[in-house]
Amino acid sequence: MKNKVNKIVILGGGAAGWFTAGYLKYKNPDIDITLIESKKIGIIGVGESTIPQLGDFFKEMGIEERDWMSHTNSIYKLGNKFVGWNREGNRHHVTNHWNCSKFEEQYFSFSFALPEKHLTTSFYHQLQTKDFFTNSKGDPGVDDKWNDYWLQLCRDGRKNWWEMSEDMQEQTYLMDMNKAPFDMDDNILIGNWQAKTYHVDAERFPEVVRDRVALPNGVKHVWGHVKDIVKDNEGYVEKLVLEDGSEFEADLFCDATGFNRLLTGTMNNGWHDYDHIFTRDAIVGPVEYKDVYSEFRPYTQSYAGDEGWTFIISLFNRMGSGYIFDRTEISPEDAKKKFMKYWEGYKFIKEPRHITWESGRMKTPWNKNVVGIGMAGAFVEPMEANSLYVAQACIQLVHRLINRAKDEDAVISPSQIYAYNRNMCQLEDGIADFIAFHFTLSDREDTPFWRKQKQLGIERNHKEACWNEYKRPTNYIGNGVYPDYMWAMLAVYLNKFDDSVKLNTRKELIEKANIMFEYCNKMSKENGKYAPHAYDWHRKFLFEGKDYKQVLKEALAKVSRNIA
Repeated sequence: MKNKVNKIVILGGGAAGWFTAGYLKYKNPDIDITLIESKKIGIIGVGESTIPQLGDFFKEMGIEERDWMSHTNSIYKLGNKFVGWNREGNRHHVTNHWNCSKFEEQYFSFSFALPEKHLTTSFYHQLQTKDFFTNSKGDPGVDDKWNDYWLQLCRDGRKNWWEMSEDMQEQTYLMDMNKAPFDMDDNILIGNWQAKTYHVDAERFPEVVRDRVALPNGVKHVWGHVKDIVKDNEGYVEKLVLEDGSEFEADLFCDATGFNRLLTGTMNNGWHDYDHIFTRDAIVGPVEYKDVYSEFRPYTQSYAGDEGWTFIISLFNRMGSGYIFDRTEISPEDAKKKFMKYWEGYKFIKEPRHITWESGRMKTPWNKNVVGIGMAGAFVEPMEANSLYVAQACIQLVHRLINRAKDEDAVISPSQIYAYNRNMCQLEDGIADFIAFHFTLSDREDTPFWRKQKQLGIERNHKEACWNEYKRPTNYIGNGVYPDYMWAMLAVYLNKFDDSVKLNTRKELIEKANIMFEYCNKMSKENGKYAPHAYDWHRKFLFEGKDYKQVLKEALAKVSRNIA
């Protein structure tokens, strides 16, 4: 960087743009921030599933959780349910997935690899946040995971793969029974740290930060379309020129234009393609509920198909859905027909639309004085709610570097930008691998899509790579998007248990561990029976007793007013 960061221009609205503007202004009130938004470029508005870190992000900006949730028709999300990823079969209508066999499904939720000492301590010894990041001796990194004990029981034939989520996640039965994480007295029923997250209306989401943080704190909002990008002889952006002739100079330019990459695309950043990701297109559309009590589900639904997978995300007033597919196996036209057939008998609120992207990342997402936020720097595909978190990680790291330079009364150095790029590239590469393994570790061979995925996994030894991620002591939340236990659960679900993996267990603790897992299972199951239906809880506590039809009607009326 040539200059200290006193003035920032953000190009692009949507979640990435307004999150950047709101967070950086809230944290740096002395910096002049302008957001330029074009009416010619719409927002993608699909990323409706999130991970727990988003709640902390909003809390840092002083936005009350249930306030923004009700504004965005959000609900609490308890995890992700996968169906059909390791079993062949025709599942061409949504009811085929909803009525699946127990042996086709697995629930993934928000749990942690706790150190071994929690098998021996009393229940009166409460967990502390540090316990998620240290081993039994208090050293950084969990290398004596209690998860190893469950895996040993499985290896000994005393546990079945489908019991892993039931024994180690207190959210599983709540998900399976469509229950809320609170009771009707509003007492939380699960852990209160990173144990739940949200489904949000991505089109309404940016408004919250715009109207409650960014604009009230002094962010300038400009409507306009960029006509010219003026650079100096070293390639630094000096100013943006809009079609109306207005000019905007800045020390730092943040590109939040998504796949358009209007700024990052001019910076000679280089491109790293994720050649192990084949799903690069989607047909997406919102769907009305028919039977809200069976279809209102407090988890993301990820359902395997012939050329990819279908997601379903319940909001309070509707469902969001999409078919993510491999364009070399099915055309967008045929994929849309398949998606419409999948939802036959249901009503689409909007006509389904096609989205396409290239799966990969910029090699240098921050180059000179331009930084790509979220999809302007990288994108894999929508699985596992990664998109909004990547944008959040970009924004928080940008703030950290700005703040450090401010404390040192210096400009942001090349070495700091290098560190930023290294961290963001590693983050994206981990996401890409985790998503790819969902396909490449599968035993399915019933379509060309699944056959080539399986072959790729064998050629690149993804089984070993997956278990290496589980065993890495520093693979805890905060050092990546997906903590260690999730890699093991994925491998176990896909029948890729590796008998060569060394498990760190002690024989004298095996029975105690087994009792602990049985206790977690039974208590979680009883909680599932006790908890209220998720729809009833959200209706009472977030939506003032309104039913989903009323909230949908209000949302559609608001959209009509905005269009008019």
